Amino acid sequence: MVYGLDVYVDGESVKDKVIDLLRDPNNSSFVKNIQGLGWEPAFVKALDVLTCPYHMYYYKTREMVEKEQKNAENEGTRAEVVQRHEKDLFELYKDPNLDIKPPQLEKRGGSYYSEEAVRLITSIYMDKGEVQPVNTMNNGAISSIPNDSAVEISCTITKEGAKPIAMGDLPVAVRGLVQQIKSFERVAAEAAVSGNYGLAVLALRINPLVASDKLAKEIVDEMLEAHKEHLPLFFKAIEA
Repeated sequence: MVYGLDVYVDGESVKDKVIDLLRDPNNSSFVKNIQGLGWEPAFVKALDVLTCPYHMYYYKTREMVEKEQKNAENEGTRAEVVQRHEKDLFELYKDPNLDIKPPQLEKRGGSYYSEEAVRLITSIYMDKGEVQPVNTMNNGAISSIPNDSAVEISCTITKEGAKPIAMGDLPVAVRGLVQQIKSFERVAAEAAVSGNYGLAVLALRINPLVASDKLAKEIVDEMLEAHKEHLPLFFKAIEA
């Protein structure tokens, strides 16, 4: 749920040019697990912020569900595909003579995280004060959501840690969706630590991708059964 409010090149805003590029399906996907579908020109122009590929799930829900179902039938779910790639990779990593980057790694996704991690560590250790996007406590940086919410936001990175850069209110066009997701996260977290079944169902229904309370209950029931050994709190509450 990350939006870009602006893009600058040599101090000049090029946001409008970048938004124009996002209308093309070939320019709207930057991650391995999401193929871009492109954006309706009128929609993305009116939204007036930079989107990321994961927004496809919220703004093109029907198309993405159909796509995911087709992919699941042909090659398995994304999780199943990743499991296969990781199994192959770990077999390769058993070889102490391996001295190349395995091509299978490109299929796994998550490129450049290692480089960003090193950059972040360097900035902290050397107190460089670079601006980098990291996850931290909001602390008023985004006034549209609670101060104690976790946010991924541009921060000044120092030896004292990450210092969020104040962004003010989110644009009204995206504010409601972000607040809805934050509500889902908070209620889901409360359900997880308390084992409260009702809160788990409520959390799923708050999520904009779950279309009804009945569907939310079905998902919770299926997930509880599948992961029963890891979720004892929920079953203690049910037994009581």
